[in-house]
Amino acid sequence: MKKNKFIIMTVVSLCCLIFLSACKKTSNPVISADKVDKAVIFVKDDKGKEHSWEGQDSNFLKTLLGNINLLFDKSDTNAQRFDMDLTSEQKIFKYQIKFYKENKVVQDIQVSKNNKVTIDRDKFTIGEDKEKELNSLKNHLLLVTGLSHQLNDNSQ
Repeated sequence: MKKNKFIIMTVVSLCCLIFLSACKKTSNPVISADKVDKAVIFVKDDKGKEHSWEGQDSNFLKTLLGNINLLFDKSDTNAQRFDMDLTSEQKIFKYQIKFYKENKVVQDIQVSKNNKVTIDRDKFTIGEDKEKELNSLKNHLLLVTGLSHQLNDNSQ
């Protein structure tokens, strides 16, 4: 009797595990380049001042999406590395990217608290194995908003 209960419970547990594994979201959460025509980037510095920039060039959008994709995939041919050192302040800035299609927001991506990424309402923690990719993305956003140059000038 006990053996039968054990077998039944094991089978039920395995079924639940398989079901939950199947429900897990495995696809890349980042929108594809053909579904966007504009990106607006916001970087809020440690003093609360917000810097922004808007881009509509398709090559820029593909590169930006490629850099974001590197956080979730192993490779993206459109990605471009920006491997410069970040200051401790730059690492904790708040970064936001809003992607638009025909003037409607189609995806909102936020990076905060050093390694927390929110895509629309889904929250992700970027692991240490992807820290270089995350810092590269942050450098990309700092460069286009002009904030990277401004901070480097102030430190000299």
